[in-house]
Amino acid sequence: MESVMIIATTIIAILGVVCYVALAGIAVIYSLGANKGHKGCRIFFGILGVTMLCVFVYMCIYTHK
Repeated sequence: MESVMIIATTIIAILGVVCYVALAGIAVIYSLGANKGHKGCRIFFGILGVTMLCVFVYMCIYTHK
């Protein structure tokens, strides 16, 4: 029973990481795309996406140490 909980928690954590990185990637792609959005909105999403990716990398380094 305990091993099932560990596996389930691991799967949930991996799915959360994948969704987080996907959202950061979508924000960056949106900011770089040739869309009709306002320039301020595209700049905001670009900064948001890059910040999310940097935080993800720093957290990976922090948890690995």
